[in-house]
Parts: sequence; C-alpha cells; structure tokens
Amino acid sequence: MSTPQLLEVLYTRKVTFSDSELLRYREFAEQVVRTVLQEVQIHRRDGDPVIETEPIGTGSSFEGVKVKPELEFDFMVPIQTNVQQIVFCDTDPHVPSRFGIVKTGSQPQTVFQQASKWKKPGDFETKFCKHVSSYGLLLSAEKIRQWFQSLSDRTLPALRQIFPGSTFRFQQHGPARNLILTKDGKELNIDIVPAIAYGNAFLVAKQCSSEINLPNEATWRLSFSTSERAFFEKMKRVLPCNSCHLKCLQILKYLRENDDQLRPSSHFTHGLRSYYLKTALFHLVMESSPQAWAAGCLEQRLREMIKYLIDRLGEGNIPHIFLGNERHLVNPQWRLDVPVKFFHHTEANLLEYVSKTTMEQARLRLVQIRDNLDGILHQHLQ
Repeated sequence: MSTPQLLEVLYTRKVTFSDSELLRYREFAEQVVRTVLQEVQIHRRDGDPVIETEPIGTGSSFEGVKVKPELEFDFMVPIQTNVQQIVFCDTDPHVPSRFGIVKTGSQPQTVFQQASKWKKPGDFETKFCKHVSSYGLLLSAEKIRQWFQSLSDRTLPALRQIFPGSTFRFQQHGPARNLILTKDGKELNIDIVPAIAYGNAFLVAKQCSSEINLPNEATWRLSFSTSERAFFEKMKRVLPCNSCHLKCLQILKYLRENDDQLRPSSHFTHGLRSYYLKTALFHLVMESSPQAWAAGCLEQRLREMIKYLIDRLGEGNIPHIFLGNERHLVNPQWRLDVPVKFFHHTEANLLEYVSKTTMEQARLRLVQIRDNLDGILHQHLQ
C-alpha cells in the first residue's frame, strides 16, 4: 500500500470513533455533569462561590478530534465569586506566563479554623483565600479545588439513584475532579474543573507547579478552550470541503499516544502533550493557504506537522497560539474574540518548563518516525 492508503486504513481502523458512537456517550456525559452541578447546589453554603449549572465542554471530544479508544470528556464549570482584580504577567512580572492571580481583598481577618470547614458556612477568607505580602488576599486555586471536590463527592448517592444502570466513583486528576463511570459496559472518564471567566478566556483551578516568586496555590492557569473550539469551527468554514486537517491531527495524536507500544520509553508519548500537536496545527493553518489542506494533501500536511515539531523542539520553543501572538493584531481572521490584551503579552513558550533532554529525545524520535513513516504505520496496523 502507498503511504496515503496506509494513513486512510489506520485512520479508519484504529484512530477515529464513529460520529454516532461518540455523540451518544458525549450526550450522556453532559447529562451526568449537569446532574452533578444541580446536586452540588444543595450542599453549597451561603457565602461560597456560586457554581453555574451549565458546564462548558472542552477538548478533543468537543472539537471533533477525539482518538480511540478512551472515552474522555472535559468540562469547565464557571464559578462566580468576590473578585477585586485579576492580574497577569503583562502588569506583574512575578505572575508566571500562562497564569493569573485573583485578588479578592486587602487584609485577612483572624478566624479560628473549624473542623469540616467544607460542610459548614464559614469565613470566605479562611476557606478560599491565601494572604500574600504586598498583594493582600488572593483566591487560592488549591482551596477552590478542594472545596469543589468535597461538594462533588457528596453527589454520588444521587447519581447512583438517577442513573441506576451505571456505576460512579470520583478521583482527583490534576486540577479536575475526575468522574469514572460505566455505561453499556464502557468506561467513561469525565474531568470537571472549576473556572473563573475573564472575557472570552478562563482561569482554571490549576496552579503553577514550577518554582516562582508567589505561592503556587495562588496561581490560576489561563485557558482559551472556548476559543480553541471556535478555531475548529472556523476551520470548517474556511478550509475546503472534506479537508484533511482533522484527520492529520488525529493520526498524529494516535501516533503520539501509542508510540510507547513500539518504544516503551518514548519521549514522544511521555514528554510531549497532545496540546502541542493541536497548537502546531493551528500555526500551520494560519500560515498556509486553505487549498493546502485539501483532502488529497493528508500525507504532505502530516509530514509538515512532524517537521514543525522537529524544528520547534530543536529551538526549544512552541509559541502559544494566542498569548503574545501579535499576528492577531494585524490579521484578525483567527482572533476569535480572545481579549486583545493577551496578544500584547510577552510571547508564551509552551516548552518553557520541558527539560532539554526530553525535548531532544522527543525530537530524535520524531525524526525516526518521519524517516520511516510507512514502517511505523505498518507496525501500528499489525
């Protein structure tokens, strides 16, 4: 088989879900999450942040690029609380790139700590804030995460009653509350993360893990998930009918997620996030003509994406698609209602905290895949 034929066979057999299958499970996941959010209202106390009841679906299952076999669904849950000011690195160099801090007040009040504080009405500052010298009270991503975790855990009896044919359990997964459930013999993984809206962007309760000059728990990660989803919607309108951009990303994601089956220590699998691949696609779509993504160009575009990643890993820099990307100021076609202030930020590098060893090993592995693409595809098809 030719390379294009191998790619089509891999895509059909191994990579993509049928539209009806994924839609059925996605709709069920949305129904379950809405139930969780309705139930947490019962347990939320006066003075706690307000939790919205309509979740925002994010990530590959809502962008049309989900890859087999895992059924994973990501949701942001907007919360509303006492926000005095949100600060980013453009005005405060101590705030790490791709994060923000949320000011809620100036001075802490002395309050005795109560046992089971998540179950009782209590002082907002004690339950949800961190006092930081020269900043005052900052909303703690860690405390918000723990609070949301406690409320979510208490919805399990209701979930089991409302959905008697399914099993449910919660576990922590990064900043998200991961709900593991079964439906029709299949396991679904649902990530639910609280978030604060900032224009058309969000701050999610995921703290910076690197060494910084602020308490890590006070940092909130910037998310442009809704704009990224809108990017995919716009590509449908701008690119040719039956364009290859989704296939291209899905196949590369499959190769990344399964490379450790061919090479257990693969830095392509374990060192590079799927988000980097999506970012590569966005950059290349913005830089090329729509016709370059016609249906018959799949192999060329896949090789181009691999080359982009090889080059960027060699430079140690994958630019964020929005943060510090001044091209959006000149060409608003792909701006997608992202607050303009973020285009003026210092350019954010997605590889900033990735070790040089990981980057080099991942780069070398991608070179091997590029040079032996047919052989790699054959191995995955065995």
